[in-house]
Amino acid sequence: MRERLVMPRALTVLALLAVLACGTRQAVASSSEPSIHHCPRLRAEVLTRQPATVPEACAGAADALGFLAWLPRDADEVIRVELVSALPSGLRPDAVGCYARGSRRLMVLERDLFLQRGMWFAVPVSPRLWRAVIAHEVAHAMVGCHLKDRSLAGAAHEYVAYVTMFATLDESTRVAALAAMPGEGFAHDAEINDFRYAFDPMRFGVESYRHWLRQPDGQAYLMSIIRGSIVPEMPP
Repeated sequence: MRERLVMPRALTVLALLAVLACGTRQAVASSSEPSIHHCPRLRAEVLTRQPATVPEACAGAADALGFLAWLPRDADEVIRVELVSALPSGLRPDAVGCYARGSRRLMVLERDLFLQRGMWFAVPVSPRLWRAVIAHEVAHAMVGCHLKDRSLAGAAHEYVAYVTMFATLDESTRVAALAAMPGEGFAHDAEINDFRYAFDPMRFGVESYRHWLRQPDGQAYLMSIIRGSIVPEMPP
């Protein structure tokens, strides 16, 4: 999260740049079969073999659900976060999460596997950053639930997900990540496009957040993105 949009209408991917250094592995007890755990006071649940990580996963879901609480969606829609030991084939080896728009399936690597990845957005990986991965993918799912069968450009999906992720990060981590990737944000709405995302997803993420901070009404701007009035749908 350089990630190629091979299937822009089917799959959006949060990828992690490979590094040589490895973070400290945290042992997490696992059961042989995954089970469903409901997040308290949220329309969200976690499917996992590692129940000890459920509170952190629910916290990531709560971050996204709270930030995008104004986004209309079906009252009975429950977002399921699947914590997996491996992502679907066909993604880059450095992917850490994905959202399949067709099936609305949301998958994120288990926490201990994420914590082996070393660096993310040029800062050391941590449980707090894993929670940010959850928030990013839940934002994708919330947009998908709202859209139903309507299509939306991949870059528009990613803009909302990255803004949600950075806006809900703790300040010290966010400041460190932005400092590690300096920039001014997109100068024009036209720069929010699938080509820029495919070329450098992480750069797209930080520039999206900086661009969003300059909007007079951030919520209204995100709604315009979701309506498809800012980023045109790419031809198939």
